[in-house]
Order: sequence, then C-alpha cells, then structure tokens
Amino acid sequence: MTQGSPRGLCRARIKIERRASRLDWPAQGWRRILSGCAALAVLIPSSAQAHVKWFAPYDVAANPTPLPDVFSPSFLLLLAGSTVLIMLIGLGDRVIAGAFGDDPLKERVAALKPRLPDVIRIMLGAFLLCLWLKGGIILTPELTTTSESISWFQLFLAMSTASWRTSWIAGLGIVVLYAIAVANYGLFHLLDYPLFLGIAAYLIIHSLRVERLLPYALSILYVSMAVTLLWASIEKWAFASWTLPLLRQHERITLGIEHGLYMQLAGFVEFVTAFLLLYGKTSQRLAALTLFVIFIAAIVDFGKIDAVGHSMIIASLAVMVIHGNTRVNVALLNRIPSPTVSALELGMTYLGFVLLFFTFYYVAHGIFYGSLN
Repeated sequence: MTQGSPRGLCRARIKIERRASRLDWPAQGWRRILSGCAALAVLIPSSAQAHVKWFAPYDVAANPTPLPDVFSPSFLLLLAGSTVLIMLIGLGDRVIAGAFGDDPLKERVAALKPRLPDVIRIMLGAFLLCLWLKGGIILTPELTTTSESISWFQLFLAMSTASWRTSWIAGLGIVVLYAIAVANYGLFHLLDYPLFLGIAAYLIIHSLRVERLLPYALSILYVSMAVTLLWASIEKWAFASWTLPLLRQHERITLGIEHGLYMQLAGFVEFVTAFLLLYGKTSQRLAALTLFVIFIAAIVDFGKIDAVGHSMIIASLAVMVIHGNTRVNVALLNRIPSPTVSALELGMTYLGFVLLFFTFYYVAHGIFYGSLN
C-alpha cells in the first residue's frame, strides 16, 4: 500500500494529529491541572492552612503529643501511602521531562518572570500597610504588642517598598521585627515563620543588586517557604488538639472525617506539597499551585485575618507557580539513570525529611521548654 493511498493518507493524518496534540499539551494539560487543583481545594481541609494560633487558644510551652501516640497505625499507613505517592510523582516528573522537556511552560511564562520581584515587593508593602492599619501586631496576628512605635515602624517600612532603591530598608526592617518578636515570644515560636527571613533576604539582594547573590535569591525564598510549611506540618501532628475547637466550629469542612484522622491528612497534604517545592521537577509547579488554591480557599472560612496573615505566603506561591524550578531544585534533583532507583531514592529522601523535621521539632521543644525531661 503506497503512502498516497487512502489508508496511507489516513495514517499520516493520525500521526499529524497526535503530534499537534502533544505540542498543545501544556495548554490543555495545565487547564486540567487548574481544574484539579480547584477540586482539591474543596476536598482538602481549608482549616489545614488556617494558622491555628490566630483563631484558637494555644500553649507553645505545653508538652507535644508523645511520638508513640503520633505514630498511630493510621498515621503509619498515611506515611506509607504518601511515600508511594512521592515515588510515583518522581516517575511522572521523568516521563513529562522526557516528553516535553524540563520546563513545558518555559515559553508561556517567559514574559512574566521579570515582573516577579515586583510581586513580592508590592505585596510586602500592602502587607505592612495592613499591619499598620490594624495596629498592635508584629508580623503575624498572634504576635501582639502594645507598642505604637512598632506600628509606625511598619508604616515606614511599607513606604520604603515604593521603589527598588529603598526596598532594602524594608528587608532589614523585617529582620528587626523578627528579632523583636523573638525577644518577646521566644525563638521556638518564631520558628513558625522563617519565610519572613527569606523574603527579607530576597528583597535586600534585589534592592542592592548584589550580583553574586542574585541567582540564588529565589532559591532562598523557596527554601524558606518549604521549611515554613514542613515545620507547620509537624506542629499539626504534635499539637493536633489546638485545632479541634476550630473543627467543631467549622464542621462542614471536615467532610465527615473523624477529627484526629482529619488532622493527620492535613499534615500530610502540607508536608508532601512542601517537600515537592524543593524536590519536584514539573510537579514543583503543581505543588505550588495546589497550595496557592488551598490558601485562597481558606480565606472563605477564616476571613480578612487569614487573608492578610497569609498574604506573603500566597504571593510567594504565585511566584513559584510562574517561575518553576530554581537553582535549588536543580541541585537537589538526583541524576540516577534508572527511573525506578531514582524514584526509590526520592521516597527515601522524603522519609528522611519526615524523620528530620520530627526530630528537630521535638528536640527543639525539649531544649526550650523541657518537654524531653
């Protein structure tokens, strides 16, 4: 049968249509992903992303849940399932990279990337302005103060973000505010918020045009974001009781799931997505987008306080969705030729992160509050 025959022409047309479909995958695929993330925001607990210390009583000095109680059969089952999920995502990243390259959206987002530093700068200015208008707050809603000078200092910092030439002042000011909060509330409490230090470093590097550090500015932001969320995940498991009053007030968002299991699920959603912010390839964008949608959805239930308090997280996630991988992602990706061995290595790394952050959280709490005695 010749190529010019009806059957040959039909085969040629099918091949062309398949190639066209592959070329159009990023647009079609990301539309599906957006729809999936929207659905995920409905299914995943929004209270998982509402910072419990802003809405319910808490006691940082209280003893965390003993580890044998945390590592219940349901927790271990979810840990095993999430590890398998991480391995499958690793395999999926390889398949997508092999078919469409390391960054399928590179051309589509190229025009947006130069404006990303402005997103952080402008959002920080708006965030600081809101703190000044509210008054009596150091960076986050639960860090209250009676000092009027701190509120006016935050207004001054907000004004400094009006131009890149002066934005380094806001960066240094964030470090000062963080130090004041540490002095008032203790270092362990402020370990909830390393993102602020990452934002400060990002702003200073861009404002002062530190050429040697500019390539790493976004990596610093990524790491500080991931550590913030990984730490928050451990706190959900260590102090799940803090969130129970919120769950009783917002029963509909539990979807009928038993509250203890619900908190375990919330912690794993956050830990998995935060881990992928560092170790994901194509999945890094999906993880950032999923978190972005979940944080936005939480505002519906928890209002303006949640919107302002998480505004810098939301802005940073938006930057991650658009930019994709940074140098830190490239450095952390393994180069193992075998996809199976590579997936196993990623799964073991994930388990190592769970163990590392549990150890760090419980040991740090023991050092500061004596809970290990």
